[in-house]
Amino acid sequence: MRMLWKERATSVPVPACAPAAPAIPSLGNGLTAPIRDVDLPELLESLRAPEIHSPRPEFYVDWDGIRTRVAMLPWAPCELAGRVNTTLPIPDDGYRSEDVEYGCLATALNSAHDTFRIVEIGAGWAPWAVAGIVQARRRGLRATGIAVEADPTRSQWAMQHAADNDVCAEFITGTPEEIAIRLREPADGIELRVIQAAGWHTSTTLQFPVRDEADMGGAVWTLPGTDVDYRGAHLSHVDVPTVSIADLLAAPELTDLLHIDVQGVEFDLVEPASHVIQQKVRLMAIGTTDRLTEGRLQQHFLPRGWGLAIDDPCTAVFTMTHPTLAGFTVQDGTQLWENPFVRRDFPG
Repeated sequence: MRMLWKERATSVPVPACAPAAPAIPSLGNGLTAPIRDVDLPELLESLRAPEIHSPRPEFYVDWDGIRTRVAMLPWAPCELAGRVNTTLPIPDDGYRSEDVEYGCLATALNSAHDTFRIVEIGAGWAPWAVAGIVQARRRGLRATGIAVEADPTRSQWAMQHAADNDVCAEFITGTPEEIAIRLREPADGIELRVIQAAGWHTSTTLQFPVRDEADMGGAVWTLPGTDVDYRGAHLSHVDVPTVSIADLLAAPELTDLLHIDVQGVEFDLVEPASHVIQQKVRLMAIGTTDRLTEGRLQQHFLPRGWGLAIDDPCTAVFTMTHPTLAGFTVQDGTQLWENPFVRRDFPG
């Protein structure tokens, strides 16, 4: 039960000998406005394409005009092929995501000025990076993005998805050092860089599971000394290079939206990189996979002055057995964080 209270009109005198009251921590910033369910229809409507053409048989087209190859959605109904959906995805789109995640993208786009930059870590086929670039171009913004995906098949899907939506993309792979060097090179004429690697807080090598195309739950983590992943699934693992958040955010302009979907290691990823994130990111959308992590993110970013605009908790079903809390999750949550220190109206 949620309890509400109000301060009494009269105060109690404090004895002169009483010790000084401990300092009360200040959480949040008082500037970030929460995004409520009633706000989502208008937010999502801002993403609607002005004109939608009938798709070819291999595509599914959303109300925002983004074309998606149904072959890249092995978990989705095959009846989606050749269809156009003009309905807002409330509460969800039935195949990919919930309304709040679209709300994160709309919020970033609606508050962007002149340029729009998006970084998507755990990108899969890069739906958010591609949609962000397409939407930004419609608004007359100069759009760039990076999509980071460790799985070889999905990183190629990201390249295909970009081409299907007329986004000029560049594919990057190699050692952590080679990837970092490529990111420092100019990308004239390139809108999206697709990196086959794992996003991490430092440049190193991690283990990533070998999985089938329908499994969207892979994560760069395995129980020490075993082949078990965070869900308890026994999978073969291979070494993958990482690309650091610092390298991903190294562009001169701010990153308008840092989108993170890393299936259980979200806090491990962002906590060591908090300093550079606070310097370089306006908004950060994080897919959450357990309630402990949701609380740890709140406890970490709220004292630093960040505002939590969207807090949509994950859903867990505690049946069977799993080695981690994230293993019980049946529906990811979403948190949208705002960095007030880069707002134009930030005091001072």
